[in-house]
Amino acid sequence: MTEINKLIKEKSLYLQQHADNPVFWYPWCEEAFEIAREKNKPIMLSIGYSACHWCHVMAHESFEDQETADFLNDNFINIKVDREERPDIDKIYQMSQSIITGKNGGWPLTIFMDNNKFPFFGGTYFPKENKYGLPSFKQILKRVIHFYINNKEDIKSQNINVLDVFNKLQERESVERKIDDNIVSELKIQLDSSIDSINGGFGSSPKFPHFPSLFFCIDNIKSELDRKKIVHTIDRMCVSGISDPINGGFFRYSVDDIWMIPHFEKMLYDNGPMMSVLCDSFIHFNDTYYLKKAEEIFNWVEGFMTSEMGGFYSTIDADSDGEEGKYYVFTPKELEDNFSKSDLDLLDNYLLNLSKPNFEGGHHLHVHRKKEASFKKEIKKFDDIFSKLSDIRNKKNIPGIDKKILLSWNCLYIKGMIKLYKITQREKYLTTIDKALNFICQNMIEDDFIYSCFNGKPCFPGYLDDYAMFASSLMDYLTIKWDSKYFKICNKLCFHLINDFEDKEKGGYYFTSNNHEKLFYRPKSISDDSVPSGLIYATDVLLQMGYLSGEQEFIDSAYKSISYINKSFGDNMTSNVSAINLLKDENLEREIIIVRTNNKIWKEIIKNKSYYQKYIIFINNDESNLPYSIELKKPNNLFAAYVCKGMACLKPILNQKEFIEFINDK
Repeated sequence: MTEINKLIKEKSLYLQQHADNPVFWYPWCEEAFEIAREKNKPIMLSIGYSACHWCHVMAHESFEDQETADFLNDNFINIKVDREERPDIDKIYQMSQSIITGKNGGWPLTIFMDNNKFPFFGGTYFPKENKYGLPSFKQILKRVIHFYINNKEDIKSQNINVLDVFNKLQERESVERKIDDNIVSELKIQLDSSIDSINGGFGSSPKFPHFPSLFFCIDNIKSELDRKKIVHTIDRMCVSGISDPINGGFFRYSVDDIWMIPHFEKMLYDNGPMMSVLCDSFIHFNDTYYLKKAEEIFNWVEGFMTSEMGGFYSTIDADSDGEEGKYYVFTPKELEDNFSKSDLDLLDNYLLNLSKPNFEGGHHLHVHRKKEASFKKEIKKFDDIFSKLSDIRNKKNIPGIDKKILLSWNCLYIKGMIKLYKITQREKYLTTIDKALNFICQNMIEDDFIYSCFNGKPCFPGYLDDYAMFASSLMDYLTIKWDSKYFKICNKLCFHLINDFEDKEKGGYYFTSNNHEKLFYRPKSISDDSVPSGLIYATDVLLQMGYLSGEQEFIDSAYKSISYINKSFGDNMTSNVSAINLLKDENLEREIIIVRTNNKIWKEIIKNKSYYQKYIIFINNDESNLPYSIELKKPNNLFAAYVCKGMACLKPILNQKEFIEFINDK
């Protein structure tokens, strides 16, 4: 059989980017492993994604190089994986790389494994030549093939050791530590010690927003100092280089301590939670600037990342025309040719240091550290300047957009939009939410099973994150608009979580379903990754849905998961912030408030900010075809609010004014 590059028929933009490589790539498929076994060759697995700058660099340096390709083709079976399509594979081999090398993973991920899919060596980016303190990729390849040929028994032994580590991680259970005030205090101490009091954010470079920690800090302000710290962090992100004030949206992270230069890719999964953080910040700190930044995210997604059908694209590249950041960075000539001296002075005073380019000889916008407060107050001064900067950008080639639609990421963004709609009550946000949910229901559900990815058609069975985050977004939707269809779908999703993902023995939920392709390890984790833990989302939505519907099976499964969570988190609280956010401040008998009235009265209620923070289901009095558990709650007058905690309900509140007083007092 003549070997060729077999990526040409793949839908993934990332795989398509490598379809012309001289490397004989296979997608992840059983055929590749069969050939590896037949020819007794090791496998070189390369994992990345379309917007990844260092993936592009390694592709250009090594995978487009004929000499390197020849060595790979002669000695390895080469597999390319899009980590956004196959997060299950990415999770397993990222963890494997960390176990084998003792180093953190990332992308591109380079894994060497035997033909039974067990890894024996790995790394991330390897340069073509020796640099950055790294050996060249060619040196690595020669060492790996020599090791593979001469150390078969060592590889078998290492496979056993790696599998043993995975099994121990899976089985790791400590004495149950109930998440209580002591745990919350421990986490608060850890976050306080990691927060950068000068530049904002957690830790040092590279600086990621880390959304679960932001949510925790906003919800746990105990002093004026706490408030100042978190406000400072959010302000720094909003005016810094990771925020795009021209097109809107936030870049993935900052490469430096001062939030000046970002990694220029924009991810949907970052911008959804960032929108939620900004909405929470507006509510807590009463600063309209946060609302403005949330609306800028919406404008960016609407303008660049929304399909005609209503779904949202996954990423926009860091590179354009082969250069990182070219679309976003302004050259000195571009600025001089398009701005008056007074405008340049204003830019220099707030957003740039014109005498000192900060990225590849050009200028990337960021507000001077000491100008934050005045910039926020005087932002309207920059409307004309931003318009001119936008005109300059519009003459450039837009970075590539990966147009695959990922369900879990779409749901994170929908959850952010629901918060934005609650605050503003602007119909355009509700229309966008409705269109997105309709897209998912029409295109990513077949026979009650959901698909994780849409790329012209649904592909890849859904993962835990997809089921859990979709259910969570539907629950959120019911707090702004009742829809029996979405209630029923959410109910079915919860049964899938129990039947297809639950660990019946120990509790919690696996990342892959019972029917998923069998890999050497089945991930199950309470820890936050690039997105918050799907296991935590699943536990949360089963609790909510259980108490709303009265379905005891949901509640029992959630409590079993909670027991697993309490036994599984260790001393590093910052890896498990979502778990602590879920369990920290209640006895878990969730309070559900069902309000039955008309639209006019409801709109008066939601003007009250306390509504935003409460889990309140609104049902119009005219609504029919309700679930039995909710149909029982029928008002005898124009307004009725039913406050239920756990399986018990208080006496109905039949007066609008009394209800507002009730939620204000909570």
